[in-house]
Amino acid sequence: MPRVATKLFREPGEAEQAVSELKAKGYKAEEIVVITNEPRAKELGTDIKPLSDVSKLTEMGVPEATVKYYDYGISAGGIVVSIQADEARVAQAQELLRAVPVCSCDDRVCGTSPGFQSASRMSATNPIDAPMSGDFRRY
Repeated sequence: MPRVATKLFREPGEAEQAVSELKAKGYKAEEIVVITNEPRAKELGTDIKPLSDVSKLTEMGVPEATVKYYDYGISAGGIVVSIQADEARVAQAQELLRAVPVCSCDDRVCGTSPGFQSASRMSATNPIDAPMSGDFRRY
């Protein structure tokens, strides 16, 4: 029985990277479904033919609550990449989709806070646990 793996991307470059990695791993174009809105579709690569009907995901077996979330994401300019295949290949596709970076843009900060990356522990970035100096403008 076919299963489905999906991921919502914010930027067209991320979706294009996901599709190219899936194709490189042997997934056929018929197994890959890309869904987005009309303005965003123009930003995608020429070899990607996106759909505009998110209800296609319900037909593939995605839960209705998830489809509603994706519909909202698409209305905000997101792009859903979906794979429908057998169970073993869907697990591999899900790992490939998860491995695509959250944000491939250089002009803004995405992902985790830079403060958390440099802190040795969570409280090192929390002013409540930090020693008080009396200068509250610092916090």
